[in-house]
Amino acid sequence: MISEALMQNLSVKGLCDDSRRVKAQDLFFSMPADGYEEFARSALASGAVAVVSEQAAPAGLASKWIQVSDVKEARLEAARVFYKDPFAKLRCHAVTGTNGKTTSAFLMNAMLESAGRKTALLGTIKNKIGESSVPATLTTPGLLDLFAFASKAVAAGCTDLVMETSSHSLHQGRVAGIRFRSGLFSNLTQDHLDYHKTMDAYFEAKKLLFTKYLADDGVAVVNIDDAHGERLFDELKTLGKNAVAVSRLGNAKASMKPEGDVQNTENGLVFSLPAVAKEKFETPLCGDFNVDNVLLVLAWANAVGIPELSMRAALASVRVPGRFEKVWNKDGKHVVVDYAHTPDALERVLTTARKLCRGTLSTVFGCGGDRDRTKRPIMGHIAETIADKAWLTSDNPRTEDPLAIIEDVRAGMSTDKFEVVADRAEAIRKACAALKDGDWLVIAGKGHEDYQIVGKTKHHFDDREEAVKAMEEC
Repeated sequence: MISEALMQNLSVKGLCDDSRRVKAQDLFFSMPADGYEEFARSALASGAVAVVSEQAAPAGLASKWIQVSDVKEARLEAARVFYKDPFAKLRCHAVTGTNGKTTSAFLMNAMLESAGRKTALLGTIKNKIGESSVPATLTTPGLLDLFAFASKAVAAGCTDLVMETSSHSLHQGRVAGIRFRSGLFSNLTQDHLDYHKTMDAYFEAKKLLFTKYLADDGVAVVNIDDAHGERLFDELKTLGKNAVAVSRLGNAKASMKPEGDVQNTENGLVFSLPAVAKEKFETPLCGDFNVDNVLLVLAWANAVGIPELSMRAALASVRVPGRFEKVWNKDGKHVVVDYAHTPDALERVLTTARKLCRGTLSTVFGCGGDRDRTKRPIMGHIAETIADKAWLTSDNPRTEDPLAIIEDVRAGMSTDKFEVVADRAEAIRKACAALKDGDWLVIAGKGHEDYQIVGKTKHHFDDREEAVKAMEEC
């Protein structure tokens, strides 16, 4: 449909599917949508050489119109030609799940680098090619951005690409054209129901990584302590896929599970995994949720041939911004910042802090506006059940009233173990000022983010900065 010769004849210098980002000499792909003609005319006015669309050419545009039967297939074909099929030159590894993707991806990247490979990384916190990185805007970019990124990674000499793959990207086909050498599944808990509507639809979107985008000889590594993970593992084995099961809790189906007790303290984790190595593994990461992440990645590393020394070096050195990040640990007072913004993640983080806390456990958290409202009361209930006090505040309220969001959270709470402080900076200051020797504070929801979205505007805001400033003023 979209051949190399055609693009040469048109002197195409770029590919674009967003009329707001069109540059001179771009070939513009018009996705089926209301207002497509307006978008197409805008793209041509911005310098596009032609429009590719499933629709017939509007009046006066026939000379710059390419009609196709499937514009997404045409876009994929053009991307492969224009960017010289970069994914065929990279070993691509993906991790999906509600929680744990970022930590797992950081660990995978660190192990590959320790093994001497040059890596590219795409994820929630940053996009990286070799030593060069930029902040990420989406967990998984759009298809054309993915191809452009992969092309740069190949040009820079990268051998491997590690990606966090969101359910949205899988459902929307953003990763079309990639055949992953490995895929990891961490867990599936309530999130994004504003988009997927049901947990079953959410699961089916995640499953696509393994049934549609995993190479025929690729390996799937699945946490089967999660009910959806066990279901996925069983389905993959029925399909004859190469699947490895991981279990912290000792599920009999798992070939990868720790032996004996896991040492889990504020200084980190120590545990045995006989299926991978004789000696115990150690890491400064802590919490049961990080046991899950580490087990998943060690099983993956073993499956793809990462040397044991590289595994150990990565576990000892990796740091993940905003993931149970200890931003204050002085005078017997502990402050942790974490990205936990789902019920399961908040429960895991607070449970970990509860086990480590000798005094009072408090938390500062809110819920994002214009997102799944059903999880708000659930998170309120979790907070009052595990923590001694909750400071209810704003997250990214977006276009919703922050106090209305907080009321949704309060609907799940039956005690008075909370205080409402809508201004997030003030909530952090008050929570920090209340800390005494042996106390822990978990500031949840935003983690690595250095902004807060109020209305449609991003304002600089960093939980870590606010916490440190507040503690220094106490």
